[in-house]
Amino acid sequence: MTVFSANIQRSFLGRLSNIFALTGGFVMLGIAAVTVASIIGRTTVGQSIEGDYEITEMGLAMAVFLFLPVCYVRNGHVIVDLFTAHCKKSTLRTLDITADIVFTVTAFVFAYQMSLSGFEAKDYLEQSMLLELPTWWTFIVGVTSMTLCGLCGLYKLFAVFLGGANE
Repeated sequence: MTVFSANIQRSFLGRLSNIFALTGGFVMLGIAAVTVASIIGRTTVGQSIEGDYEITEMGLAMAVFLFLPVCYVRNGHVIVDLFTAHCKKSTLRTLDITADIVFTVTAFVFAYQMSLSGFEAKDYLEQSMLLELPTWWTFIVGVTSMTLCGLCGLYKLFAVFLGGANE
């Protein structure tokens, strides 16, 4: 029988989540460079980079999705423990498992709905206004990231139900 470790960070999915986050960081670094170059061009030469807002918008959308899996793997989501600060460990464990189930289902539903939207955007040739970049590109990143989030949620649930602890 295979025993899953609750430490998802050491698993393949955890490492893949780290790679996604690193990629998101590089995307944000590129966005920052475009923004700085556009501002410098606007103030010195009077000409900014055409479509800099579009690049920023699409890049930030991709970066946010790329950061989600590692945030989930490291339990980095916002938790308001005002009502649970004095609960028993068994109650907290039940709440954590319930949250993992809800998050996993939500991640897969988001991935499915975003894939439908991405196919629709591709079918209708939806594109940005100035640079005419296809918008379905961002959906690929979103669907992939949400699917990874869902797989990480499944991993955590299997680890809990097959003998691991929910950290």
